[in-house]
Amino acid sequence: VKEPEQLQVKEPEQLPASYMSFEEQQEKEDLEKEGFASWSRQNLNDFVAACARFGREEVDSIKNAVQGQPEDEVERYHSVFWPERYKEIRDAEKIISRIEKGEKKLKQHEEDMAHLAKKVSRHKKPLQKMTIPYTSSQANKGFTPEEDRFLVVAMHEIGYGEWDGMKQRIRNAWQFRFDWFIKSRTTKELQQRCKKLLDLIKEDNAKWDEQQKNKQKKQKGKKKENKGSNNKSKNKAKNGKRKRANENSNGKKKSKK
Repeated sequence: VKEPEQLQVKEPEQLPASYMSFEEQQEKEDLEKEGFASWSRQNLNDFVAACARFGREEVDSIKNAVQGQPEDEVERYHSVFWPERYKEIRDAEKIISRIEKGEKKLKQHEEDMAHLAKKVSRHKKPLQKMTIPYTSSQANKGFTPEEDRFLVVAMHEIGYGEWDGMKQRIRNAWQFRFDWFIKSRTTKELQQRCKKLLDLIKEDNAKWDEQQKNKQKKQKGKKKENKGSNNKSKNKAKNGKRKRANENSNGKKKSKK
């Protein structure tokens, strides 16, 4: 007896692992567009460095600092990175720590510039009239008051920390054309001197603020005293008028009698 032939079931054709349907390919492309496939580790480093240098909110400055990426792409990356998605990146804690450290320096720089602006604005002619409140440990370091005033005004105008710009400004200053002491100071020496001057200015501004508060308190006290004395004089005048009116009315009654 001849055995029936076994039916051969045709196996489905195996597709290569890399094969995707049109729909899947379209979905992949859409996901890649939503992501940042073109971003390298160097792009991320540039972005983080810019956030630390300018502050995370300064988008216009940040998008100009990332090499190899168009500005609109950096702006889109920024909107995804902040405020939460940075946590998904490897070494997220180190990255955010670096940015926060830079932002702390920015805040300190803003406070330093505010102190310089307050000190300079208190004098109509700061280069000639501004006083430096020296202490015994700060005076007699070779710098003259004229040189120190120049340094303070220069810090206010070009920014604290711009030491190369400071040296250039000293070279171009006509009043120092024969002053070889200040013209020969190194960048480090200028930095040290300006740091000491800034510390003195901060202390001086604090004292000045306290004096202004005390003056305002005294002025308020005087205003209250003047107001009280005015009220007393007004009441006294009113009482005098009432008394005279009563006397006149009593006089009229007596004359009628």
